[in-house]
Amino acid sequence: MNGAARAATVAGAILVLGGGARAQNVVLPDQDAFYARIRENLSRAERITHLYAYKERRTDVHTNPFGRLGTGGTRLFEVYPSAVQQMTYRRLIARDGIPIGAGELAEQDREYQSKVANVRRQMPAGDADERRRLEEESARARQRGQRSIDDVIGTLAFTLERRTDYNGVPAIVITFRPRPGARPATRQGRIAQKFAGTVWVDESAAEVLHVEAKSIDDISFGYGVVARLSEGTTATVTRRPLADGLWMPTRLTLKGRGRAALFLRRLNVDYAIEWFDYRRLPDDSLTPFLDARVQRQSGGGPQ
Repeated sequence: MNGAARAATVAGAILVLGGGARAQNVVLPDQDAFYARIRENLSRAERITHLYAYKERRTDVHTNPFGRLGTGGTRLFEVYPSAVQQMTYRRLIARDGIPIGAGELAEQDREYQSKVANVRRQMPAGDADERRRLEEESARARQRGQRSIDDVIGTLAFTLERRTDYNGVPAIVITFRPRPGARPATRQGRIAQKFAGTVWVDESAAEVLHVEAKSIDDISFGYGVVARLSEGTTATVTRRPLADGLWMPTRLTLKGRGRAALFLRRLNVDYAIEWFDYRRLPDDSLTPFLDARVQRQSGGGPQ
């Protein structure tokens, strides 16, 4: 997944991974064992998320002359992930519900293929072994994900609260707040540090179902140069299981008010991102969109 959306999703999904005060409710599961199960499930999903292509529907995030963010209609993308971030392909296939024409699709494909060629030229000289290069890049991607998880764990404090029912699913409620004195080193950790909220966890599966969070400090985009959202911004993340049992994020929302620094205008933020139609790729690849097996699977291909 991409940029701030991906960062928010990762941060939201791993909010329950840290330690916290033990709730005084004897019927709750053992805290340490329960957290360990959740942590392993989320780590497993993070390790193999690049093996799944998916579709992404989102509202454009931009500032119009009236100072409103996120009012530019919807876009639908096919996303082909790669362990090398520059090789991930977000292929626009519809705008405001209208399919993109063949000519525009072909132009996107040509631009992507040109980018791939440039990235390959910048890779270490003499490394002609594609499989070894793929394994190295995949390992680096997993390490980056683990660092982000560890950073969020160290940034937040958690409390196991109570049992409840979430949309018919027996769930455990966990609350979280920034840990005093924490100094996050990653973007995900810095985002998490701005929020406090509640997590609902499927007790049987030990998987995060839903996160609701509210910012307790201002949030800057582009180091505060692009925009700043005010305290009180709300965010939600929803996760659901795929057919093969792996849980993945399916929806992110963000609502708040702030200011576009470059335009000195007030902003009203209200947008949602949905992820769906996940499908397992036939193999690990640096450029799955260009893999003939993937195109046979999807019935498509470069234009």
